Amino acid sequence: MSDGITWLADAWRHNRPTLFVTFARGISAHDLVVRLGAQPGSVLDPITAAEAERLTFNDRETARVARFGQCAGWSYAVEQGWHSKAWWAHPEVSAGRVEILHLTPKPDDPPRECWYYRDGQTVGRFDIGATPDEGLAFLLPTFEEAGLVDDPLLPDMSEDFDSLRATLAALQQYFGLSLPREQIMNDRLPAAVTAAVPPENLGD
Repeated sequence: MSDGITWLADAWRHNRPTLFVTFARGISAHDLVVRLGAQPGSVLDPITAAEAERLTFNDRETARVARFGQCAGWSYAVEQGWHSKAWWAHPEVSAGRVEILHLTPKPDDPPRECWYYRDGQTVGRFDIGATPDEGLAFLLPTFEEAGLVDDPLLPDMSEDFDSLRATLAALQQYFGLSLPREQIMNDRLPAAVTAAVPPENLGD
């Protein structure tokens, strides 16, 4: 059974671990982490989220670590530490007909964001819980179905409507995304350092 990605809503709300998530279609998981800043061929022994947290937060041995794998036809990387290179208009991560979808929780500077790159271009971005921008208009029918697009003919959203979970569900449905929750939260995954020192600019 697929875990989907809606469980990220719970992980993000608790902020431990803080997971910056990047999906890629068209390259291997190892090639993805290289595009995110890892040195080619440099892979750590498999580590847990808690060990990645110590490396980047407590022990400060490095600035950012990605654990990575493949699921549901996509390569994925979950990074801990400083924000990911896939954030903030870095379309080169998708060069060569690659698709990249990046989800960032921005725990210290909300709102959370989604970025989508394809074939070396920034297709679009949006604040999670809001309506996608013009470049991502193809998502609107799925978002409307999830109750995320305002419709003047329908009643207002209820106060307990979970826009974060609904957004993740819509992305999950449209792109066919899934992440192995137990592996990511508690088990060991292959890892690589994607930033040895804190980045100086957004998305470095």
